[in-house]
Amino acid sequence: MRSRFQYIRPQSLQEALDFLGERGPDTTVLAGGTDLMIAIRRGDITNKYVLDVSRLEELRKVEIVDGRLFTGAALTYTEIMNDPTVLSVAPVLVQAASCVGSLQIRNVGTLGGNVANASPAGDAVTALTVHDAKVEIVGATASRREPLADVIIGPYRTTLKPGELITRFELQPLGQGYRFTFKRIARRRSLSIARINIAAVGQVHPNGLVKDLRLSVGSATPQPSRMTSAEETLCGMIPNWSLIKEAAKKVSTEMIRRSGVRPSTEYKKPAVEGLVIKALAELFIE
Repeated sequence: MRSRFQYIRPQSLQEALDFLGERGPDTTVLAGGTDLMIAIRRGDITNKYVLDVSRLEELRKVEIVDGRLFTGAALTYTEIMNDPTVLSVAPVLVQAASCVGSLQIRNVGTLGGNVANASPAGDAVTALTVHDAKVEIVGATASRREPLADVIIGPYRTTLKPGELITRFELQPLGQGYRFTFKRIARRRSLSIARINIAAVGQVHPNGLVKDLRLSVGSATPQPSRMTSAEETLCGMIPNWSLIKEAAKKVSTEMIRRSGVRPSTEYKKPAVEGLVIKALAELFIE
């Protein structure tokens, strides 16, 4: 049986916040709806209201302010892929967005919805992590800006409270000379949820030393997160195959530490190591 609710479409962000201030605990927010529509068909939505914020212009802006990139939470993956500002300073996010679902999903799915859903396999979330993204969360009476890593606290779990809304993301842009890559493993090449995904960005000093490396892994861990021990293996070093393999082993060790040993570990351990090797080789060797 499908869920029954009253559909509300506010005309402004303030109208949306006023509604959430009065009826937040009884309201489910609709952004892209790619996950929500499945829940509705299953009858899993028990709230009285569904608040559609997907067309609010305040949530659809892209701008650079004081050297930081701000992307609206209601931007679709297709809009992310086609935005020249995002492409110039956050190309790994564009690459990740291009891997999401099908064309139809990319046309309606949003960054805000991806984070609020908190699926461990969210491709865009993994890419946001290497940009040290912060999440701007607004309620009727207060607002806060927190690191993405503090907002997603587990599979399908966030710190979002009833009456709160993700409005935009703050990203650290990539400077000149950065290399980037996004890799994923899935059951099929398209239209499939990632079993493992990896976002990596790096910069090499003219003397050949790795100046910066940011590596994030998703789906293989409860939530996407930076692999700092692997990053430290290469930072300040001249990259070679031995160091890359060492970094890959540190990623698989961290994966097991965070997720525990599961039936899939026998497959995922060599798979994540292979994907890390492929990503880092693309950044620093090939």
